[in-house]
Amino acid sequence: MNLPKNNYKLTEIFKNARTPKLSEFNGEYFVDMLTILPSLRKFSHRKIFYSENDKILGYNIIFTNKIWGHFFLEEGICEELNLLRVAVINYNRKENSFISNKIRDYVRCLEENTL
Repeated sequence: MNLPKNNYKLTEIFKNARTPKLSEFNGEYFVDMLTILPSLRKFSHRKIFYSENDKILGYNIIFTNKIWGHFFLEEGICEELNLLRVAVINYNRKENSFISNKIRDYVRCLEENTL
């Protein structure tokens, strides 16, 4: 999927997308960051999602097998966009540093069967 690099257009697409069910997250997904940070896609940046004890957990992989950034998934609200319902990738886990544990990614579903 080709997405615009324009933040206003990305925000409009995000607002019009649907809220994914947490159970939809399972397996490995390539990541293409669209924000201020440069995309790590050329370094094979991926997110791995798995279920454990009725929770969805995961971590990032870069290159072949360098693991970093453990997270859990939860339902949440994006306050910046009029309390829009989202799936939240929450990095507040003991495996992460005091800096990265404050990261939250908001996820919406743009196309059916595509996260």
